[in-house]
Amino acid sequence: MVTSRQAESLERSTTARPRILVVDDDQAIRRTLTGLFRHMGYDASEAATGKAALDQIESEIFDLVVLDLKLPHMEGTDVLQRACRMAPDTVFVILTGYGSLDSAIVAIRHGAFDYLLKPSSTDEIARAVEAGLAERSRRLHDDEPVKLLERVLVTLRDSPQRPDAQAPVERFLQVADVTVDSLRRLVVLRGQPVELTPTEFDILAYLIRHRDRVISCRELVLHIRGYELDERDARVLLRTHIHRLRQKLEPRPDDPPVVLTVRGSGYAVCAPSPPPESHQKQ
Repeated sequence: MVTSRQAESLERSTTARPRILVVDDDQAIRRTLTGLFRHMGYDASEAATGKAALDQIESEIFDLVVLDLKLPHMEGTDVLQRACRMAPDTVFVILTGYGSLDSAIVAIRHGAFDYLLKPSSTDEIARAVEAGLAERSRRLHDDEPVKLLERVLVTLRDSPQRPDAQAPVERFLQVADVTVDSLRRLVVLRGQPVELTPTEFDILAYLIRHRDRVISCRELVLHIRGYELDERDARVLLRTHIHRLRQKLEPRPDDPPVVLTVRGSGYAVCAPSPPPESHQKQ
């Protein structure tokens, strides 16, 4: 059943400028962000406390809320949890200097769409807001909402102490028609370069480097991001990256699979091919 608030949200998504609420106890940050969002063509409001934010969210419809986790008298995660119940169609983006792996996971589990650490550039914040508004529009027009846990941890810095940090790295790796140059961070598919994100590249390189076995989601996240997660959270974190990686490496319906899902165990790559002769000579 569609509630009156959901109906109004759907109507707003097609007829009105997006409305954004900035929740932060730092006045300078509030003013900077509201100015940025107004310049981008959005209606922007601000709140300095969790209570003020909840009062506004209860009485008005916002398309997106930018929320700090450290607020006076009320934790941002509590605000998030209550606000998500009040306004399930609103997208929440966390922007905080109080960042940790635990707080990131808690925020995402409570309904946050994205998680940014202070200081973030205005370009990063603008991109997160645009992505959040696009996701909100999709949710309102789709029957199957998608929760994207993997977005949050991408914003956290890689751990400097990676398990494989000091191990010798084989420069050229190959599997099927895919060749990876670890030194130049270049991927070539059937002679054509493939543009991957840093995370997608690290996933592919690690899977190929350990192509003799199935890699659990937990191990893959540990080695490419440096975080300890349980298998379920690691699987959710990896899901979208793996999907996009497959789209890029298997662009045609009849392409053989490169990255394989081993149900209940993790991921692997298909049987490797020998490196090209030109690479062996380099």
